[in-house]
Amino acid sequence: METKATVISTEGKFAMVETKRKSACDGCHKQQEGSSCAMCTLMGDKAELRTRANNPIGARVGDEVMVESPSGRVLAYGALVFLMPLLLGLFVYFMCALVSSSEPIRLCGALLAFGGAYVFLWLYSRRVIARRCDVTITRILSAHAEQEDAH
Repeated sequence: METKATVISTEGKFAMVETKRKSACDGCHKQQEGSSCAMCTLMGDKAELRTRANNPIGARVGDEVMVESPSGRVLAYGALVFLMPLLLGLFVYFMCALVSSSEPIRLCGALLAFGGAYVFLWLYSRRVIARRCDVTITRILSAHAEQEDAH
């Protein structure tokens, strides 16, 4: 997956880049009215996303760049976030059904497993994924104006 970003800082072989998040609400009539729909309110209105990127081409602060992340990894993260809690909740529901005929116990077990999966994913993302650098700057689209003036 490729997207445009702006370099906001550099540190060694890495750069912090900021991308403009495309919202599902971009074409919504509520946006044209100057308000937001219920989904935008629930999901938050933060339009910028910052991430650490490998910087093999030496992009500098202020450069507009193209960044790329492996599509397979992005799809795997999506599957992990959406499928794992659902599958774990269903698994625990049916396991509870084997040991208890009580519907409230089965539902409580499923809900605890569903919520526990999100706690696990939160911890996993803080400890493992946050240290991983899956984004790479592939090319510089335009250099910062100050750098262009210096040449």
